[in-house]
Amino acid sequence: MTDYKNNILDLKDVARLYAEKAGKWLLLEILETDKENNPTKLRLITHSASKEQLHEHLSEDSEWEWKRRYLIVLADPTKPCTLSQWTD
Repeated sequence: MTDYKNNILDLKDVARLYAEKAGKWLLLEILETDKENNPTKLRLITHSASKEQLHEHLSEDSEWEWKRRYLIVLADPTKPCTLSQWTD
């Protein structure tokens, strides 16, 4: 299992992360988007079984800023990752 925390992720990494953290809530920061505003580069801030824990993490984050873009997503093991069309 790879430690993705605080690394810059491309869409291939996101698809793998989604599979490895199945059933967990992921808190991601969107670093770059394409011309359609779809995420292309992200950073995993943290993950948890509890969505509320991610909200708490954000509220206590000293680096939180309005200009930063965040994404909270459930890595649902019964559904494909829709953030990325990448497949291995």
